[in-house]
Amino acid sequence: MSYRDFLVGKSIIPSRSDFKYAMLRSQFAGIIVAVGIFYIILDSYNGVSVFIPFYFFMIAGGLISFILNRQRKYIAATLVQLTLINFLIFIFADVDHPYGGVYFYFLTCSIVGLILLNYYNRILSISFALLPIALGLVAYKVDLNIIPTPSYEPHMVEVNFISNLIIGILSNAFVVYFLIGRNREVEQSLIETSSDLKKSEERFLMALHGTKAGVYEWRLTENSIYVSTDWKRLLGYEEHELNNLKKEDFSKLVYPEDGIRTRTLIEEHRALGKPYQNEFRLLTKNGGFKWFQDSGVFKQDEAGKSTIIIGTLIDIDKRKKAEEELELKNAQLAKTNEELDRFVYSASHDMRAPLSSLLGLIHLSEKTDKPEEVVLFLQMMKDRIKTMEGFIKEITDYSRNTRLDLSLTAVKLESIAFDVVQNLAYSIVNKKVRIEIQIDPSLEVSTDPNRLKVIINNLVSNAYKYHRFDQPDPFIIIDGLKKGDHVLLSVKDNGMGISPEHHTRIFDMFYRASESSEGSGLGLYIVKETLDKLEGSISVQSTPGIGSEFTVTLPLSL
Repeated sequence: MSYRDFLVGKSIIPSRSDFKYAMLRSQFAGIIVAVGIFYIILDSYNGVSVFIPFYFFMIAGGLISFILNRQRKYIAATLVQLTLINFLIFIFADVDHPYGGVYFYFLTCSIVGLILLNYYNRILSISFALLPIALGLVAYKVDLNIIPTPSYEPHMVEVNFISNLIIGILSNAFVVYFLIGRNREVEQSLIETSSDLKKSEERFLMALHGTKAGVYEWRLTENSIYVSTDWKRLLGYEEHELNNLKKEDFSKLVYPEDGIRTRTLIEEHRALGKPYQNEFRLLTKNGGFKWFQDSGVFKQDEAGKSTIIIGTLIDIDKRKKAEEELELKNAQLAKTNEELDRFVYSASHDMRAPLSSLLGLIHLSEKTDKPEEVVLFLQMMKDRIKTMEGFIKEITDYSRNTRLDLSLTAVKLESIAFDVVQNLAYSIVNKKVRIEIQIDPSLEVSTDPNRLKVIINNLVSNAYKYHRFDQPDPFIIIDGLKKGDHVLLSVKDNGMGISPEHHTRIFDMFYRASESSEGSGLGLYIVKETLDKLEGSISVQSTPGIGSEFTVTLPLSL
């Protein structure tokens, strides 16, 4: 068995302080037993027997405190030691020779009481520090004669004085040694703790700098928010700015749509006292909003109420924009897949119908000998081929709009409209439709001219394709004007018109407002998709039997 196990037992003592005081207590118990044995031998040698029963009592008390200490009953063990020693020393001081040196032990008892009990109970510690002083004064001033006073030879007084002096000095020296050692341990522990704390702080700061995180402390009861320099820099501010922030100031920085959600989240987690994590947008110094991730924990007071939030702020703007871009691409991919399915179905139908018609006309041509019928069949074949050609052109326009990047240049809107009308002039003349371009020749727009031509071409083509040619003045009017930082382009006709129930669907792929329609259902869809590329929009006003007006809105400059 080791010396340590003998003194305090084999079980583990979690606290270093408890262990050191337990060791000191057992060592004092050993000193008490040793002193009792020493004086039994000394008094027996000198023929003094009056104190021997007290020495045995002293030894018994030391052993009891030793056992209590090993059982982790620290206060009980200390009280047994101090009560026993104070009582015995008081009796010895009362009957011993004034120059015998017993009073030295009152000092030792006072110091021991102060040391052993102060760690557990300050009132008891002070009480047992003052008790030996009081007992010493009583023993010195009052002659109680509790037991008969023994007679001493002159040399015995000297022996007792020297013995008590040596034991008292050694006991006090032992206590001082313990205090010095304990102080050294505490000092070393503080140095190590300070060093560990400094290293931990350095690692924490490195981690914060590595993640570019800003730190804040929000004192809820005081309505004050401290933000670190890194927190300020995340928003573009300097170190001397954003000082003395309050809740109202912080609320102004939060993006309006994120404000209610953020406040609700914080209040819910504050009520539960649980950490929270939030993603929101904050207003930066340059006036723009950026995405940040906020992580916070609540510090509670003695009543269990959350009074402080300590948290970090991390810039996640690039991540959020990447997520938004990914979501957009996923949506575009889903849309493309859906359109592809519809395209395959509709395209196969729209191309198979003219081909079947061509085969039928060829078959009829082979069976007739009449020149006029052959000419009629050839004209019908030509119409079917033009239908297929128009369908292929629409597919090509759609493909180009999807694949090709924007090619921006400044163009005259009237010039673009004139080019489109010129290309359609043959068809328009044949169908006797009056077309007018009412656009200021100086009106200029910065856009993709090829895409703009596709838009106007489809709108004008639809206008005369679904016209009423039996009326006195069938017309198509192309109008354009500047409105703020946008251009409004309209194509108006007095043709067949479109029923209201179709207005919201005519821009869908392959949608036909009428079963008798000869179109592919791609024209207006291509217009809508092309305008999306040009950051524009389109609206329609139409009444069956009166006509239609399509209005395109385009930015003056992209």
